[in-house]
Amino acid sequence: MIRSFSCKNFYSFADENIVSLLVNDKAPISDMYADSLSGERISKALVIIGPNASGKTNLIKVLPFLKWFILDSFKLKLDAEIPVKPFIFNNTKSNPTEISIEFEIEKEIYEYFVSITNKRIIAEELKVKTKGKQRLTSKTLFTRNWNSKMEKYEFTGKNFKLPNDFKNSLRNNASIISIANQFNHIGSKTITNYWSKIRTNVVETGLPENLFPFLSSFNFFNALEFYSENKILKEKAEKILARFDLGITSFDVKKEKKERGTSLDATVFHSINGGSFEIPIIYESSGTKQLVTLLKSILQVLEDGSTAILDELDAYLHPDMVEALFELFISPDTNTKNAQIIFSTHSHRILNQMDKYQIILTEKNDKGSSEAWRLDDVEGVRADDNYYAKYVAGAYGAVPNID
Repeated sequence: MIRSFSCKNFYSFADENIVSLLVNDKAPISDMYADSLSGERISKALVIIGPNASGKTNLIKVLPFLKWFILDSFKLKLDAEIPVKPFIFNNTKSNPTEISIEFEIEKEIYEYFVSITNKRIIAEELKVKTKGKQRLTSKTLFTRNWNSKMEKYEFTGKNFKLPNDFKNSLRNNASIISIANQFNHIGSKTITNYWSKIRTNVVETGLPENLFPFLSSFNFFNALEFYSENKILKEKAEKILARFDLGITSFDVKKEKKERGTSLDATVFHSINGGSFEIPIIYESSGTKQLVTLLKSILQVLEDGSTAILDELDAYLHPDMVEALFELFISPDTNTKNAQIIFSTHSHRILNQMDKYQIILTEKNDKGSSEAWRLDDVEGVRADDNYYAKYVAGAYGAVPNID
């Protein structure tokens, strides 16, 4: 599970901003939270809200960037730049971007930190904490720092059981984990297996083409192809779609290999006046296509007990649909493995389904830099407040200032 993450000098965030999913004993006992194997309580859901251009997507982007950096940065050419953008509205754009994350795999807590520019990794570190019977022990698995005078990295990786000559494999633009994983390094495999199960609709540089991924024929094709090969999750998707009162009882996807690639014939079945009618899925609404594509990632995450990172969850969806998707992560009937969802939305009614420990607000300050804070950090916020009503009334800030 993801415990917390932070960024500094990252896109619209000039200063360090920390997002935590950890809660203390003040948080109510409910299905909103999971008792992790490490013994702490972690939220299963986190929503990010704020005006347009306030930094919601940039804050979410930390996690897809880390996923790419940990898994796939080794694919960059040796002289390629790292696709990260610093804050540009002051004189710090030449400073490195700093990103950190704390996450759990089984009973172990990992802390990963990286300091980077477009040109190179300045520092990289991985620590692990293990909870024993009486205390929490911590050790550094690996660390590297760029020595600009010597023009080389100072590196230690003994605790990660990296070979002595691994320093010769270090690259300016690829994470240690992504490189070590290519050598079937066991410790790296544990971490890459965890990150490979995280699902998102955001790439490391932002949302894909056409703004929303489900409008991309490639992503929609991938979702349909997934259902054609995963009958059990397809049946779960059908049951959810039937619950959502779309008139859909089921859908069918037939995959056929051809000389120029693979074709998919996707049909949706509707029940009307006791009769069953079928139409090509391409004639369905944008909202239905959004649901079909989103459910692919959501069902995978629920199956794996991993994390869904979704920007603009409400795009093309009725607020009731957003709340129903959110409920999949809260209900113990559908979320049996403590899967998490971190999402942004303009469907603010969802606030009434959440606790103050699960709401992140974002807005720009007068210097053009984004700021993020958790609602329970706002003085005077009560557990029984109507968060939706107070937010739209401007009591918490992070609302558009329209003259």
